[in-house]
Amino acid sequence: MEDLLAKQMSNSTALAALGGSSMPASRWQVAGLLQDREQRNSRPNSLPNSAPATPSRSSRAHNSSSNTNGKNEQLHVAEMRQELEDQLEELGPHLPVNTLDELIQELGGSTAVAEMTGRRGRVVNMRDGRISYEPRAELAVTLDQINIMEKDRFMRGEKLIAIISEAASSGISMQADRRVQNQRRRVHITLELPWSADRAIQQFGRTHRSNQTSAPEYLFLISELSGEKRFASVVAKRLESLGALTHGDRRATESRDLSRYNYDTKYGRTALENVLRSVMSGNKQLIPFPDTLFVEDVGVALVGVGLLQDNRKVLTDSKDIGNLSRFLNRILGVTVDLQNQLFTYFADMLAAVIAAAKRNGRYDDGILDVDYKEAEVRLVNTEQFESSTSVGSTFTELHTVRVERGMNWESACELLGTLNHESEGFYLSKRAQGGKQRALLVLLRDASGTGSDRCSVYQPNLGLAPRQDKLSNLTKRYLQAIDISVVQKFWTEHYEQSAEGCVHAFFSGKCRRRVIGEECESGRRQRTYHILSGSVLSVWNDMERVIQKHALSSQQKIQIMRVKTGCGRVIIGNCIPTSCVEALRQRLQRVSEEHNALPIAL
Repeated sequence: MEDLLAKQMSNSTALAALGGSSMPASRWQVAGLLQDREQRNSRPNSLPNSAPATPSRSSRAHNSSSNTNGKNEQLHVAEMRQELEDQLEELGPHLPVNTLDELIQELGGSTAVAEMTGRRGRVVNMRDGRISYEPRAELAVTLDQINIMEKDRFMRGEKLIAIISEAASSGISMQADRRVQNQRRRVHITLELPWSADRAIQQFGRTHRSNQTSAPEYLFLISELSGEKRFASVVAKRLESLGALTHGDRRATESRDLSRYNYDTKYGRTALENVLRSVMSGNKQLIPFPDTLFVEDVGVALVGVGLLQDNRKVLTDSKDIGNLSRFLNRILGVTVDLQNQLFTYFADMLAAVIAAAKRNGRYDDGILDVDYKEAEVRLVNTEQFESSTSVGSTFTELHTVRVERGMNWESACELLGTLNHESEGFYLSKRAQGGKQRALLVLLRDASGTGSDRCSVYQPNLGLAPRQDKLSNLTKRYLQAIDISVVQKFWTEHYEQSAEGCVHAFFSGKCRRRVIGEECESGRRQRTYHILSGSVLSVWNDMERVIQKHALSSQQKIQIMRVKTGCGRVIIGNCIPTSCVEALRQRLQRVSEEHNALPIAL
């Protein structure tokens, strides 16, 4: 198939205007036109059965003049047509083949491939080497009936390959249905992604429907042309906005991860802003320019596509500074080499922006991933609730997971043996709270002495901090410890107390939230998470009402969480605030009881 596409693309520069159309013409289409010409020439001229009445003398003179002019015009048109057909006959062998016809031919011909398109005919290769045009119609049936017949042949297994165009895809279901003979797993190959993401999703749904024996496998053919990634970006963003899983693991790097084509994120907009500002100012940001002429060439190109004004220093529209969609659309008008070079620079800038966010501990991909060592994550309890939907009974599970995230003194001492810089080691807070000092273990991110003061911070109650900090900021509040025994005392006390107590109770002796009877997990070593998984959409409205009523203002956002337990089980669902768990449990129990009380239809 790659050879077919490469051959088609290499020959796509040859164009012919056929019947007023500006679409590329194939030599098989020309062969069909020439065959029509031969059929017309082979027809005998029909003569009328009776002659018309003889006109008057004046009428004959007028008609004679008109007939002469008409005959001259007809002869001129016939000569033009003949000349055009002669040119087509010479041009035919040099034109590319029709992609669809060649694809059908290479896959076994029309007897092996079910074609569902809007075409009324096709060009086929005869056994003797001749090329012939044949209609798709069978027994004078309509075009829609032809497509239905072809679909039925595919579903019966008479033809194992189907080619579907957007014009004929409406109302056609091609899934591995349990009620049909052909229940093989479908492999859905998309040769060209559409402009609209909704249309793409509609096409995907042709092979992915209910009552199927297996889900289809989707393959997207995307060329190396940078501008084409614009279509993949639209589809990826739309799938993610619908809540679809475009990849199994956010850390996966295999080619099936469609989310890597979603450039329209806050990091992508930041990268685009850096690229445009670099081009306008001529000063690099984060990454160097590919060559010395890059800024000049890109500036001229962006002026040509309307993103920059003539002076190449100001945007045509100030809103374009972070408009990914417009940027990806406009670079389609840039020459191929420069288009690829510009998009590569943008992709490198995006990678640098993401790397900087991860380095600063500020990277957010929309899911809270809790994945600790096996002995530190434990599934405490699972409750199952049943509810009714339009498709039948569904089940929702409420999991209680306990996570150990601290670091004991022995583990801290082991890590201390890997230090390579004099600034690394234990630190104590300058200010004591309740007679206690905070103890930290600091490791530089780059201990080679290159000047970077970014460091990783470990605490007895939290373990590794999620965000790195600057050593210069830490030294304003902490001093490097000299007496290890003092550090051991505070480290051990904080580690043991944080198993059940919050950070307020450890340093101040009391917690305001606990005084009024609320639960406080701030700074606790052992954290408890409540995750709602399963058929969450069936109880989504109930979950939203409970959270809006019982959650604090800072907990109103519904967070998706992924947890890997010590036994290797992976749980993905919505994290429920602790203050809402009991109310949600009661609500789900009522829903389950109402479902069980429904009469059973016989």
